[in-house]
Amino acid sequence: MATRRELTEFLEEYYRGCGFPVSRHEDGTVRASGIGGVTWIGLAVVAQDLAEEGFEERLVELSEQRMPQGALCPFELLPAEDCADELRGVLARLRLSERGHVEVYELAA
Repeated sequence: MATRRELTEFLEEYYRGCGFPVSRHEDGTVRASGIGGVTWIGLAVVAQDLAEEGFEERLVELSEQRMPQGALCPFELLPAEDCADELRGVLARLRLSERGHVEVYELAA
């Protein structure tokens, strides 16, 4: 099982591999500054997150983050394998998966 630290490090490496400057934020997200001023928000998710009170509200809040020019920030979630399906269910229930800028990624085996 991947830990939050491992998943967060993977997100950082992924964004750096795209050539983007990366920073960690106090809210547990990884932020990357992309081409054209796009701010990518990455969040590692582990099973215990799904049981935390306020987690769903946090997802909604992060999905509503906007860049200085007003567009929504792409919001990318990288879940541990054991909670990926449950996270997708939460996003569907919250209708975040329909918004087009919220994505769930998987680690390659």
